[in-house]
Amino acid sequence: MARRSPSRRSPSRRSPSKSSRKSRPGKHLRARTTGIRIVNRVAFTLLVAIACLAVAVLSIPQVRHLRSLKEELIRTNAQESHVRAYKDQKSRELSVLRSDPSYLELVARDRLNLYRSGERIYRIKR
Repeated sequence: MARRSPSRRSPSRRSPSKSSRKSRPGKHLRARTTGIRIVNRVAFTLLVAIACLAVAVLSIPQVRHLRSLKEELIRTNAQESHVRAYKDQKSRELSVLRSDPSYLELVARDRLNLYRSGERIYRIKR
């Protein structure tokens, strides 16, 4: 009968630490991948945060420009409404001048200092 050397152990006499490693081969690997997953999540979160910050910083000048353009549009629309009102007033005045001879005479006497022959005009300056 052949004797076994003391360095070799029989399969039934395994140490508990080696048997626990053999029974759960993925525990050490799982622990390493969990750490890598956590690092990946943190890195991805930081990347997204930096991207959002960059978009916010780069959009500030455009937001200011947009605000100034909106203010200019409001001013221009107000000016346009005043011009349209003035135009409507002048077009009404023109239509009255063309259709009403008594109003035309009144305007001619008042603004153009015209008078009929034989009339005396007295102007009082204020």
